[in-house]
Amino acid sequence: MKPSAPLPRRSFLKLLAAGSVGAAAFPSLVRAQTVGLGAPAPSSLINVGFIGLGGQGLGLMRNALNNAGARVVAVCEVDSVRLDVARRRVDDHYKQPAGNCAAYGVYLELLAHPGLDAVVIATPDHWHALQTIHAARAGKHIYCEKPAATSIAEGRAMADAVLRAGVVGQIGSMQRSAGEFQRVVELARNGFLGDIQKITVGLPSGPGARPVPDKDLQTWPAPPPTLDYERWLGPAPALPYRAERTHYQWRWQFAFGGGQVADWIGHHYDIGALAANVTHLQPVALENITGKFENPGAFVETATAYSFTARYANGIALDTASSNRSGVRVEGSGGWVYANRGALEHSSEALRRVIIPSHGYRISGGTGSHMDDFLAAIKTRANPRYPVLEGHNIAAVAHLANAALRSGVPDLRWNPATESLVDRPEAERFLRRTYRAPYVLPV
Repeated sequence: MKPSAPLPRRSFLKLLAAGSVGAAAFPSLVRAQTVGLGAPAPSSLINVGFIGLGGQGLGLMRNALNNAGARVVAVCEVDSVRLDVARRRVDDHYKQPAGNCAAYGVYLELLAHPGLDAVVIATPDHWHALQTIHAARAGKHIYCEKPAATSIAEGRAMADAVLRAGVVGQIGSMQRSAGEFQRVVELARNGFLGDIQKITVGLPSGPGARPVPDKDLQTWPAPPPTLDYERWLGPAPALPYRAERTHYQWRWQFAFGGGQVADWIGHHYDIGALAANVTHLQPVALENITGKFENPGAFVETATAYSFTARYANGIALDTASSNRSGVRVEGSGGWVYANRGALEHSSEALRRVIIPSHGYRISGGTGSHMDDFLAAIKTRANPRYPVLEGHNIAAVAHLANAALRSGVPDLRWNPATESLVDRPEAERFLRRTYRAPYVLPV
C-alpha cells in the first residue's frame, strides 16, 4: 500500500498532543480527503498498529499476523517488557531483522507512523475513548476492545468521531463472530422462534480477587522502572501506584473499569439484544435492580453479584443477572435456543434442524474471526459486525446498571434521545466521569 502523504512528523505530534487536551486546532491535522469522506480503501496490504499489548492485545495481534491481507508495522505499550515481547513477536513472525517493527511508548507517536492505515486498541477501558477519537481524527480505521467506554458521554463522543471521520470502527466483542451465538441471533431474527417472549442473560459474578492484607496497605511502592505509570493513568485520577491497580486487576476499580457488568455486557447481553434487534436502541428503563458489594479486597470496588431487567420502548426486556445460567437464552412462542461459549441447545429437534435460508438475515461474513471481519470491512468499506455506535448503545446499559448499583436505587428511567436520566439525581453523579488535567474529552 502506498502511504498517504503525511504532515511533517513534528507538526503532527504537536497538534495531536494539543488535541488530547481539547484544543480546537486538532482537526487541522487530518488531511482534507479524510474529513467526512473516510480514508481510501486500500488495494494491497493494510498496515496495522497495536496499542495495548497485554494478553488480549497479543491475542488480537496473533489474528492480525495470520491475516494475509494485513501487516503489523508498529506496536505501542507503556510497559516496556510487554512492548519488547510484542515487537520481537512481530519481527519473528515476518522473519525480518530485529527492530523492523516500530515500537512506541506513546500512542500519539504511533498514530504518526508513516503509512499506518488502522489501529487496534486493547488498553484498559479508561483509555478507550481518547485513543479511539484521536485515531479517528487522524484518519485511521479502528478496532477497539469492548466495552466501548467507561461513560455514556465518552461512548457518544467515540461514535460521533468515527462517523465524522468516515473510518471503519469495530468494537471487539468477539462473540458476534462465533457460530453458536450467530445461531441464536439468526434463528430469532428469521422468525423461527416466533414472537420473542423472554430473553435471559447470565453474566459472571465475582471477581475472585485476592484480598490485600491491611498491613500491606501501610506502604505504597514506587512503580517498576519498566512501567510508565503516569501514562498508564492518563485521564484517570492520580491514584498512587499498586500492582493491584494495574494489569488485569484494574477492571474492579471504577476509576478504570466497570467490573463484570461492563466486562461482559458486550458478550452475552449483546447477543440477546442483537437477537431481539434492539442494538440500535438504548433501553428506556432498568428495573428490579439489586446488587452486592462484598469488598473482598482494598482494590475491588465493583459489584460481586447483581441483577437487573433492561426494558426497551418496543417492549423487549432482557433479564440479566450474575445468578442466571451463564450465557443467553432467547425464548419465543415457537421455541427457545440457548448458547454459551462452546454450547448450543435447542428446545426441539425440529428447531435444531432448521437451516437458515440464503435470503434470510445472516450475520455478515460467517464465522471468520472478528479481526478478519474488521480487516475485510476496511477493504470493502462495508459495515463491520459490531459498529462503534452499537457498542456505545450496549455499553450504556452497563453504565446505567453500575450507576444504579452504586446509588442503591431499585430502578432507573432513561431518555435515549437526550441520553439523560429521568428523576434520579442520586444516580446521576455516577454517570459522570471527570478527566484529570490536562486531559479533556474532545467532542
